[in-house]
Amino acid sequence: RRSPRTGRAAELAAAPSTSRSEVSPLPAPVCPADEKAMSVTRRFLPLAVVGLLGERAAAQNWPACQEQNTVIRNGGQALFTNLQGYGATIGCFLDDCMSSDKFVASEIESCAKVCFSLPECQFWVWGTEEGEQKCWFRTGDAGREVGEGWVSGHQSCAPPGTKPLTMGNDECWAEGFGYEQCCDPKYGPNGNAQCWDGVYNYDRCCFPKEEL
Repeated sequence: RRSPRTGRAAELAAAPSTSRSEVSPLPAPVCPADEKAMSVTRRFLPLAVVGLLGERAAAQNWPACQEQNTVIRNGGQALFTNLQGYGATIGCFLDDCMSSDKFVASEIESCAKVCFSLPECQFWVWGTEEGEQKCWFRTGDAGREVGEGWVSGHQSCAPPGTKPLTMGNDECWAEGFGYEQCCDPKYGPNGNAQCWDGVYNYDRCCFPKEEL
């Protein structure tokens, strides 16, 4: 595990995904009411429907939907979110996988699966940073450019059968006990003490059984 970089500015200057020198066009104006309605609809669309639509698109397109030699840099649209709950453990922004737009992954499918599980994610990117293969996540593609060896994809570009991932270990969760209730960062490094007993604990439940 590498030592954290010294400061957010250094990370932004070094990483291809978060360059300060990039200038992205201003987004088109969106009516606040329309934007709120779209957000609410997207957030509460039943996961079964989301999964079905995603599976149908993926079955038709993967891997042809992948955009080869295309990188989507920050462009002000990096998606910083909790990736640890999906199994990310290293290669995150400032070594903090609970607030990051990237992580080290063993395969490109991990990028697609995590993006598919994040309502705010619109695009994923697969590439190399400091000799490590990583995934990046974007809320838009304002930073799109040619990048040899890079691969990008829309949220709908995922392997056949892809379904939203469960955060943490799904064997732990039952009514009233879930990732948000037990593992949310607001509860501190050991999670919500009211969730744990001799069988269930933070280390077992707040990380998936398999890393990405």
